[in-house]
Formats: sequence, C-alpha cells, structure tokens
Amino acid sequence: MSDPTINADRFRQFERTAHDRIADSYHAFFVPITQHAVEPLLDAAGVRSGMRILDIATGPGVVAAHAAARGAIATGVDISSRMVALAAELSPACTFREADVESLPFADGSFDAVLCAFGIGHFPRAEVAVAECVRVLVSGGQLVLAWWDAPVRNRLHGVLLEAVSEADATPPPDLPAGPPMYSDDGALESLLASAGLEQVAVMPHAFTYSMASADSLWEGAMGSLARTAALLRGQTMEVQRRIRASFDRLTATYSTSHGLTLPMAFKIASGRKS
Repeated sequence: MSDPTINADRFRQFERTAHDRIADSYHAFFVPITQHAVEPLLDAAGVRSGMRILDIATGPGVVAAHAAARGAIATGVDISSRMVALAAELSPACTFREADVESLPFADGSFDAVLCAFGIGHFPRAEVAVAECVRVLVSGGQLVLAWWDAPVRNRLHGVLLEAVSEADATPPPDLPAGPPMYSDDGALESLLASAGLEQVAVMPHAFTYSMASADSLWEGAMGSLARTAALLRGQTMEVQRRIRASFDRLTATYSTSHGLTLPMAFKIASGRKS
C-alpha cells in the first residue's frame, strides 16, 4: 500500500524540478551505469520488431532507443520536460511525451509491452502507477521493471547511504518524504500482483562498474541522484564533512590501480496481463 504520509503532489513537483535541472549531467554520468539493465529488460519483455513499446520514466530515452533498434515502435514518457526534450534530441526515431505515470495519455490496450528502467522508486503511489501501466497494456502483454538491489550489493548507492547514516544526517525539512526502495523481491512481487498481473517473476542481475576515482563518484552523484544530492546539500558544513570522510573511507575498499571498481546489482521484475 502507498504510504499515506507521502504528499504525492509535493513529491512529484520535487522530482520534476530536480530532473529538469540534472537531465544533462544524469545522461553523462548515470546512463552508462543504468544501461546495463536495458538488454535484460528488453529480453524479459520479448521485445522484437513490430511491437508497440511504452518506456515509462524514459529519462534520456535509452530504453526506447534500444527497443527501436530491435524494430519496435517505441514511445517514451517522463514527468520532466527537459528529459523529454533530451530524449527527442538523442533518439528522433522514437516518440516522446511529457506525462505522469499515474495518468497516461493513451487508450486502454495501446501497447504490447510497458517497460520501466529504475523509475518505480520515483513514483509516490507505486500501486496507482502500476495499475495505470497495466491499463494501457494489451491482454497478454508484459510489464517489466528494473530496480536496484539492496545497498549491500549495489555499492554505488550503498556507500552513499552508509556514509549518510554514519554521519547521523537527517533529511532537510524541504526534502519531501519518498516511497520505499523496493529492493526486496517480495515487495516487487506484491506490487505487480496487486495490479492483477500473472506469472510474476523477479530475477537478480549483477555487474561491476569502474570510474576514475571517489571524487568522480561523489561529483557524479551530486549531479545525477536527485534525492541523495538534495539530502547532502541540505546538511550543515560540519555534517557534510563527516559524510565525505565516511564516504572516502568506504570507497577506499573498492580502490584499484585503475581507480574505483564497484559491485552493482539490480532486479528485473515482470508480470503478464491476463
């Protein structure tokens, strides 16, 4: 069930404003990381030539672009106008529209598959969002989501969250409460089953990702992770110093002669509309 303490309108406005601001830096830093989930996502949905595909929370349009490369008819939607504009610039063969996942501008049964890469944790009412995704699916169509595994296995987010915890940092008052992380298999399964989907499955995936240094990760996170960056910037200078000290110690574990190599993990959750 959605958390009644979350102000959905306030949270959506935060997400829209933040992603309008970070769209270009997100594309530069974070897409090379998130694109590791693209082919597993498309494979789970059986994306092939001629299929009508909807990419929810499309961001810079990477999933839609890869679906189109397989011959699919790809449409992407995002709440951020700048993300939509960037996606259209990068992938002119696809169609992109600004839209809220809770109110999609499409008729029932418009798509053969609905995909969402790393968006579910950005929806203030995930059950409503998933139900709307199912509405626009044809009978027998697949809804497939990618989302991050637990921070202990997904170390890009993990080292940041642990550094915040070690510094006893608390969210600033202007940062709206957000939805749960959905890193547990059962939470993802329940979410998809709540919309009446059948043959629900969750599959783990893992990879490693290298970058130049801890500084590269810190700067990339500040320019790509909307809520984490807002949380960090909302601390006093002393707390920020404590967070950075913990962060440097935690990332040192993953230092190599080539920079920083982080274990990463995500899940692919899928379900079929009856």
